[in-house]
Amino acid sequence: MSRKSELASAVATIKAKRNGAVPRVGQVELTDKTLYLNVAIKGQAGTVGIVDVNTKREVGITNIDGNKLNAGRDYIIDSVRVLRGSGNATLKSETWDSTNINSNKFFDSAFLNAELRIKQDGNVLLDMPMTDLLGDTTNFFRSISTSPLIRSNLEFEIEIEYPKGVSVTAASDTNVRFEFRVHQAKR
Repeated sequence: MSRKSELASAVATIKAKRNGAVPRVGQVELTDKTLYLNVAIKGQAGTVGIVDVNTKREVGITNIDGNKLNAGRDYIIDSVRVLRGSGNATLKSETWDSTNINSNKFFDSAFLNAELRIKQDGNVLLDMPMTDLLGDTTNFFRSISTSPLIRSNLEFEIEIEYPKGVSVTAASDTNVRFEFRVHQAKR
């Protein structure tokens, strides 16, 4: 986020709090939101789309509904983190571990060597290795300095690309949770 945008957002937030209202920049309402997506990665290989037209909002699994945002709602990605599940077979009742987030020994090596990508309208908005998203011991969310914008009314994709010739072990249940801190801009 540019310094000008940060200041505009901060001023809007201060004014809104003073008036007991929603922060606005011009005609746009700003809301902090965390998008989440729980994914079973057992046996995955190649390039796997984890958000597509068939993605349905379901509490406990994801709060993303399809691969197109409603008209007038854009998301600016601020930061991302990846959490590892405890090994529960169901995504809804999984326990997400953030205490060992920096310990790569708890993640499958194929997953550690994979890349996370977000694409929209022929553009790559985010392209990062998983190891870069696993955080550190002081800040579990990885800040995204370019503040990618997912625009409304356009299809977007979120995918994991694994290295050629390797796959996540199929021997045990492996679940991960992606969390995206975003600013929702509503017109």
